[in-house]
Order: sequence, then structure tokens, then C-alpha cells
Amino acid sequence: MTAATKPPIARAGVLVLAVLLTVSLTACGSAEPEAWTDDRAPVSVHVAELAERSHPHQLQFTGTVEGSERIPLSTRMMGRVDEVRVSEGTPVAEGQLLARISDRDLQAQRRQVEAQQQEAEVALQNARTQFARVDTLLQRGSATQQAHDDARAGYERAQAQVDALANRLDEIDASLTYTTITAPAAGTIIGKHTERGAMAAPGQPLLTLEASGVLEVRTQVPERHIGAMAVGDTVRVTIGAANENLPGRVTEVNPSGDPASRQFQMRVLLPDPPAAVKSGMYAQVFHETGEQLLLTVPTSSLVARGQLTGVYAVGDDDRALLRWIRTGTQRGDAVEVLSGLQPGDRYVVHADGRLRDGHPIIPQD
Repeated sequence: MTAATKPPIARAGVLVLAVLLTVSLTACGSAEPEAWTDDRAPVSVHVAELAERSHPHQLQFTGTVEGSERIPLSTRMMGRVDEVRVSEGTPVAEGQLLARISDRDLQAQRRQVEAQQQEAEVALQNARTQFARVDTLLQRGSATQQAHDDARAGYERAQAQVDALANRLDEIDASLTYTTITAPAAGTIIGKHTERGAMAAPGQPLLTLEASGVLEVRTQVPERHIGAMAVGDTVRVTIGAANENLPGRVTEVNPSGDPASRQFQMRVLLPDPPAAVKSGMYAQVFHETGEQLLLTVPTSSLVARGQLTGVYAVGDDDRALLRWIRTGTQRGDAVEVLSGLQPGDRYVVHADGRLRDGHPIIPQD
């Protein structure tokens, strides 16, 4: 059988063998693969050596900005809330009417006592007249001492009844004052705890007023630091939301801590806060207590990758090596390095977008 007459399957087999032979010869050839080279141009960067430096020893606490005076507004009356004229965030003036409690029962009692008082005054007038008549007769010898004493007693009882009803009216009027809730000072309503138609109970807060004026930061101090804090201490308060860094003064340190959390409440006065600082903002309180040696790097050297923070260290071959570090407290334009770098390590001071891990660099001190 000639090649021209070979079956199609035989011809396909020959082609496969030829392809395999070609691949094998190529793999076994003497030519070596081309070596990889870094063609990135070196970048000139400023480097520094990591060393311990003296920094103020700072205690840091977190807290909340609040008004120095928060007043819960309640009533001594049990009754239905007829009206609430304010809502949360409403600015109010001193003496302004804020809410009203139903006074129908008290008004009814007052009308009843007034009627009783009118009757008592009539009875008092009669008793006074009777006593005067008997007193005159006694002086003339026409009445007995017993009659005179009885007339005096009747007059005194009538007078006592009038006085008792007058006192009852005063009590009702005093109770009526608790049916209207007014602002004891100028400020802002920061809490609304009732609505029209709800029931008010004695001592139950209906509204919360934050008086206008000075703001303060309320924070908690762990027991290990409570000995370092004292009333009158000057502290620094940072309020990130308002982009403010303010002086503060410790006005209160509670000597009794929470036995569950081992925390002690502290209040820091903000003497002249700008308008951007609002009640309810998050605040950080810093208190300096001496000096300490720390490893720090400038914030310009930090590289962020998601939740990780790194610094470009300088390798022995003058390449930028990205090292992940754990940072501590920020201190001005520097941040504390807790781990990832050692004293004596060199690092790139200004990390920019030109650098990548392994990039060749030209260190400049």
C-alpha cells in the first residue's frame, strides 16, 4: 500500500508524532530563557533613621461634648398632657411656655372651695356679730359668762374655717402652677419625652432643656490614671467633627468610680467654644504628664492600604521595602510606631505615588 493510499487515521497519527517531536526538540534545546531585569528608574527620596525621641507623656480619654447644665423638666401633677409647644432642637427663652397639663380637676376643686369660702365668710360675719352682742350684754350684766364664752368659741371656729379654706385655695393655686411647664433658663430643647394626649406622672421628665452658655466634655478615666487627674488641670480637647483643637479645664473628678467598669467620671470645661462645636460631638481629651522616649515617624511617611498602614524602609540594596507597622497615638505631625520597625532602621520620609515595593531609590539624608 503506497503513502497516497494510506487510510486517513494513519496520516493523522503521523502528524501527531511530528508535532510531539518538534515540541520535544524545542524543550531540550540549548538556548536559556532571558533573565528578568528591573527597568524602573531609581527615585531620589529623603530618608531618615528611626530613633527614640523625647515626647510629652500624654494620657488620652474619649468623651462627649455636652451643655454644662442639662435640666429635666417634669411636673408634680398626675394628668393628661393637653399641649406641647416645642420639639427637639427648639431654642427657647427663659420663662417661655413649653407644655401644659390638664387643670380641669383643679379648677373644679378651686370653684368648690371658693363657694365654701363664701359660706364660711358669711358664717364668720354672723359669729362676729353674735359675739359682739353677747359681749355688750355681759358688760351690762345681762348675759352670763358661759354665754359669752360660747359666743367667743363660735366666732373663733368661724374664723378658723375661713383661714383653712384660704389655705386650701393657696394649695390649689400652687398646684395649678405645675400644670404649665416653662423654661427656667434660655437654651435648647434636647429631649422630648411626651406627646399631646399622654399621661404625665409626678417626677416623670417631660422635656430636657440644655441651658445656653458654656459647653463641657464628659469623659471616663480608668482607675490606673485617676491619680494623675485633679480639678484645675489644663488639658487639650480635640473635636474632629468641628476640626477644632481647644484648651480645657478639669472642673470635676468624681472620687467614686463605677465598680463594674473601674471608670471615674470627669468633666472638662470648654471656656469659649466656637460655634462649630455642638453638643453631642465626639471629643478626645489629652493630658500631658512629663516626658517619655518614643519611636515616631512623620505622618508623611505613612502608606495606607485598606486597613493596613505601612512605611517604606530602605533595604541594603537601596530599594524601597514596604513594611507594615502598628501605630499608636498621633503626636502633632508624627505618629508613634509600636511594631514593624526597629531603632536604626532607615525609612522614606515622604512616601508618594511614585514608589512601589522593591522600587530602586537614591537615598538622600
